[in-house]
Amino acid sequence: MPDAISTAQEQLGKTHERARAEEDRELATRVRELGAQLAHLFNGLFHMARTHALNNTAFDVPVREFGATLCELMELLGPATLQCVEDQIFVNDLRIRFDTLIEQSITLGADLQRHTVGGLTLNAPLSDPEIRTVVRLFSSPPTPQEPRTALQSELVAVGMSSVQVHPPFRFRITGEELHQATREFREVYLASAGTVANVFATLGADRLPSPLPVRRLVHQLIDASRLGDAAEAARNAEEALPPFAQHTLMVTNLSLVIGRAAGLSDPSLADLGVAAMFHDVGFTMREDGYSVPFERHSRAGLRVLLRQRGFHRAKLRRVLTVLQHHYAFDDPRGLPWLYARIVHIADDYDTLTRYRSGQGPILSTPDCLARMAAQAGKAYDPLLMQLFCNVMGRFPPGAILSLADGHLVLSITTVRSPETFDKPLCKVIRRPDGSAPVEDEFLDLAQGGKVAKVHHPRG
Repeated sequence: MPDAISTAQEQLGKTHERARAEEDRELATRVRELGAQLAHLFNGLFHMARTHALNNTAFDVPVREFGATLCELMELLGPATLQCVEDQIFVNDLRIRFDTLIEQSITLGADLQRHTVGGLTLNAPLSDPEIRTVVRLFSSPPTPQEPRTALQSELVAVGMSSVQVHPPFRFRITGEELHQATREFREVYLASAGTVANVFATLGADRLPSPLPVRRLVHQLIDASRLGDAAEAARNAEEALPPFAQHTLMVTNLSLVIGRAAGLSDPSLADLGVAAMFHDVGFTMREDGYSVPFERHSRAGLRVLLRQRGFHRAKLRRVLTVLQHHYAFDDPRGLPWLYARIVHIADDYDTLTRYRSGQGPILSTPDCLARMAAQAGKAYDPLLMQLFCNVMGRFPPGAILSLADGHLVLSITTVRSPETFDKPLCKVIRRPDGSAPVEDEFLDLAQGGKVAKVHHPRG
């Protein structure tokens, strides 16, 4: 019997070739057609339930058509997520578009919103009685307290735990100023821990996550990062995060920093961020009760993502990133995918500079950047590595520096302009007389001050 991973890789290779030949457009077109039909039927069932009893024979045909459409869609995608985001409807990663007349009659988002629900994931086909039950529960008056939680509990109580409901989502608020449209970066970053926890818990339970919560989170990070120095803001915020979220979010954030420096568009940045969020997804899998070891986590992650059938560009990018994010730039197997090359830099940088309990980091941020830069063209993409260095500067955030005048300071900013490449804004740790500031005190090396020594972490 062929090895499962070898089979999966062969399937992935064939899919990659199909995608390059644009055959995935046919799949996306069919998914959109079925998704539009599913949403239209679901919407119609809600409307009918307002005036007809669910045992009325008028439901027979639309219920049967809904079940058949769902089965066909799941043949292509596996579990199917139907999500309403503002005035848009998505099936998994694909936005569904309707004819104008049909679109005007779609009130699905409002019907779900009554229960504070934004969408649902169908993990298994539904029988006719189960479809009627779903329509009955969604059409019933919402529970006054925590209606979404109550609805999910009712689904579980009637044996339909395969149906998962999701909260409402917003991508961006049209017409609002940027500082009103996004929360402060720290607030967004701290709130991200819950999303990461839910995604990893869902995968660990052998279910597939809805990609939209992750994509929404990445959009928030992209928006919030425009407000200031994302790299340093993330470093400050992560102290309050649980350990499981720290690495995932920092790698995602650093990947977005590199992607922005490379000039990627916002849609491409969003795809990159989602791929980075899943880069270590293999560690959610268990072997003999333990997490898979490092040397097998990429393959384990591949197994996770391949459980969802059907391929489209966003998924293919995630799969290639998970599979290749530890490949060297000059890997004999060929040049890794762009997002994998970006995540490779972000992943290694965070691993080498992250503080470990009782040990400190493996390398100081300046030493790490220098050693990684020395591997440009071998381990790392030389252009992307140069862009990363250009952003982080000679003394990246986290560098502990002694100044010529006796100050001990902590670098807290990335490069603010070409002239400040080696002149970060610093927070004072100790004054020349040996005293520590009572309140926060800062020195801008762009206004003067010379670095005399870079302190290296204790091994």
